[in-house]
Amino acid sequence: MRRDAVDGLPVVGSENSSQLGARHGIDIQVDAAGNVVLDGGGMSVTPGWRSLDYKRIPRRLRDLCPGASGNNSNACFTMGNGPFQRCSVASGLELIPDHGQAMAHHGVVAPSGSVPFRQYQAALESTRGQWRVDEQ
Repeated sequence: MRRDAVDGLPVVGSENSSQLGARHGIDIQVDAAGNVVLDGGGMSVTPGWRSLDYKRIPRRLRDLCPGASGNNSNACFTMGNGPFQRCSVASGLELIPDHGQAMAHHGVVAPSGSVPFRQYQAALESTRGQWRVDEQ
């Protein structure tokens, strides 16, 4: 995610995939009433930065990940230290790993219930202080 130059935390937004948030119509679907559709969509996450596509890993980490070609204004953030399995990660949010793999390498942080899109975004934003850079 993009790192805020002032406080080092993730930049909040829903304009692109490098922000702490979900993109309406891309990451998450919304019904006619403006509520999130619970269809397995949400903010994309991985269990660790080494599971990312090398194009998303900042270039400055080429020594640790040959081929890294991501933007250096992004950082590899982590939240929590538990196993990468379905669970509540914050109030109103749950981690849903992808199916079909013994060890999931991707998942989403989704709303735990159908809520207005803005409420889901606010829940994601409320986790901002819990993310820390992990580039080791």
